[in-house]
Amino acid sequence: MSYFYHIVCSLLLISCNNSPAPKQAEPVSPTPVPAKNSTKYINSIQFTSPSPNSTFNYHDAVKIAFSTKEKFPADSIQIFWNGEKTATTGAGKTEYDYRIPATKTGRNTLKLIAFHPDNKRSVAHLTVIVKPDRAPEHLSYKIIREYPHDPKAYTQGLVYQDGILYESTGQYGESGIRKQDIQSGKILSALSIDNRLFGEGITLLNDKIYQLTWTSGKGFIYDLKTFSLESTFTYNTQGWGITTIGDKLIMSDGSHKLYHIAPSSFNIIKEVEVYDHNGPVKNLNELEYINGLVWANVWMQDRIVMIDPATGEVKKELDLSRLLSGAERAKLNDSDDVLNGIAWNPEKETVYVTGKRWPKLFEIKTE
Repeated sequence: MSYFYHIVCSLLLISCNNSPAPKQAEPVSPTPVPAKNSTKYINSIQFTSPSPNSTFNYHDAVKIAFSTKEKFPADSIQIFWNGEKTATTGAGKTEYDYRIPATKTGRNTLKLIAFHPDNKRSVAHLTVIVKPDRAPEHLSYKIIREYPHDPKAYTQGLVYQDGILYESTGQYGESGIRKQDIQSGKILSALSIDNRLFGEGITLLNDKIYQLTWTSGKGFIYDLKTFSLESTFTYNTQGWGITTIGDKLIMSDGSHKLYHIAPSSFNIIKEVEVYDHNGPVKNLNELEYINGLVWANVWMQDRIVMIDPATGEVKKELDLSRLLSGAERAKLNDSDDVLNGIAWNPEKETVYVTGKRWPKLFEIKTE
């Protein structure tokens, strides 16, 4: 009996070991979460104050007021100044007091973003004009020395480097660039450009001369030592004045704008509108960067303005109406032969100035 019992148990054990393994439960896929409704933009919010293109001064207090359509109440509203968020208001808030920052003259942009229930949003934009809240500082000057200047040279650009004066001249059939000894006024080398082109400003960068032309939208790059043409560039505005700030170029086109330009591509990096306390300063011509400010001749005026290149504010100005004597002025063409040409001597911290067809070049120092 015992023997028979052991045989049965052994058979049962073998049978259990040969039984197929129990099936595992199939993994259950998680229930998909419904996607949130995507943001839907609606036309709801609008400015009620200030009015479009209103003019303000730096530091003015401005009431920004707005409203939304009754059927689209806002949970909150974000306020942006030139793309930077300045405030967020709560539900039911319809105005905000803002003080104009002293960061940019000319056109500035206000933007509102309203957040509504059900993931709805609405956006509004508004442009206002900003100008400085104070007049530029009036500088005085003293004449250090006078030098001879070619009275036939229709001066468009002036640059000083290492004892040498580089000058560009304008007028059709007379345009070019020249290198001259500053002490004697003797022309050391010169290059004329196509008679169909009207030469404008020049500047120096990395041992190259950059020259603009007036209305052709074409500029030239020359080797500084040899005056050999290395390449050309184009631009979509008029060419008037040009200077350098570090590794960038700054260009004027006769308007109230300065263009920050990449020299490798001549693409515009930034535009700055130039304003003083009265409004836009137009006819910006020859340029020179001196100690953090862009000096600019104002065409048809005996005035040089000194501009913050980041904000466009005219910080200082210089009246040079008394440089020439009355007798010298009487010999000039009143409609054309005006102050133009600014060159900085960093070693002496003096400035060379002249004009179109002027008989003299003046070395001055501001006080």
